[in-house]
Amino acid sequence: AGVPLIGWVLRAAVDSGLYDSVWVSTDDEQIMKVAERFGAQVHRRSPETSKDTTSSFDTIVEFLQYHPEIDIIGNIQCTSPCLHPKHLKDVMRMFLEEGYESVFSVVRRHQFRWEELSDKVTVTRPLNFNPAKRPRRQDWPGELCENGSFYFATTALIKRGFIQDGKLSYYIMEPEYSVDIDVDIDWPIAEQRVLKYGYLGEDVIKKISLLVCNIEGCLTPSQVLPSANRNGNNLNDDPDVTGINLSQEIGRA
Repeated sequence: AGVPLIGWVLRAAVDSGLYDSVWVSTDDEQIMKVAERFGAQVHRRSPETSKDTTSSFDTIVEFLQYHPEIDIIGNIQCTSPCLHPKHLKDVMRMFLEEGYESVFSVVRRHQFRWEELSDKVTVTRPLNFNPAKRPRRQDWPGELCENGSFYFATTALIKRGFIQDGKLSYYIMEPEYSVDIDVDIDWPIAEQRVLKYGYLGEDVIKKISLLVCNIEGCLTPSQVLPSANRNGNNLNDDPDVTGINLSQEIGRA
């Protein structure tokens, strides 16, 4: 979509204006360059926290060892690129005004789930509904599922060995913003979603000052009518012409 994956969430975090600092924890030189280009600082991971088996929690613990001044830390994941500054501002209000120790992002799903059983006679059973009284979607509030966008916690909670504990709450994100890239097939879907729902930054043009159109050929239905003098006559597409006229009137208002 024209922006490095990590760039989408860094732009949202930096533009939120909430944080004393925004960091990227990595051992990759290319990621470091992208992080700095989008206004983040870089924490170079140690070999111990750069393994394929390293958990996100392990990297957070290491980071806090170098930055004990931090009171609240947010693990924002680049694999959920439709994050907006508003989401982050709402979460920080939950910490500062309501006193939560941990907040994570979720999305409301309406999916009937079944358990896989090893019993040869009974191979499955419903987990979250009664098949005899199968509810309509509009009559069922659904379930809250982690969408992987972010996990925030106080440093004190992290030091106790948890990122989800204490005075705990969730933050519901709308489905259109709940993009989670996990496997290869998620990429094309995420790319289309981020182009429509991703955060484009504060410098997005709010007003068009000048619109230039080449009318010949672009406002016609690609039809030519022969005339008596053998000169072709183009047909104008009236809805398109009307749209241009309305745009001119609005622009003069």
